[in-house]
Amino acid sequence: MKRAGLLIAAVVLLAVSIPSFAQQTDTSSAYPKEVYCKVVPLMKVWTHALGYVVQFFSSTQKVQDVYLPLTWFNNGINSKGEIVYGLDPSYPYMAIFWEEGKFDHVTLYVSSDDNSRTNGALSNVDLSAAFNVQEIPRDF
Repeated sequence: MKRAGLLIAAVVLLAVSIPSFAQQTDTSSAYPKEVYCKVVPLMKVWTHALGYVVQFFSSTQKVQDVYLPLTWFNNGINSKGEIVYGLDPSYPYMAIFWEEGKFDHVTLYVSSDDNSRTNGALSNVDLSAAFNVQEIPRDF
């Protein structure tokens, strides 16, 4: 009987003390409150010495170009762009992320097959003014 009472007391003490080990939540969290993602299927991805030109159909069924400077990519945690190569049938497409209403980053999903009709290369074309962008335009 003493053993059962001691066991019950230990279980109750354990149940009462568990919340004291819980993590405290901070109401002023560093996580963003509003994040928006737009996924856009692409027609073609052109590579250029200054970056990538992606073509897609806009909502008005017109071909639209978006210029993604090479400086956005390969900057570690400060990158505005990321590129993912693969052979998925859904490639190419891009996912654009806005955080708190401001452009945050873009992820470009491209076919790794060099002979794919969706991959292309631009050379001997001066696009330095076109690649001078700070964010992706919002008109789709």
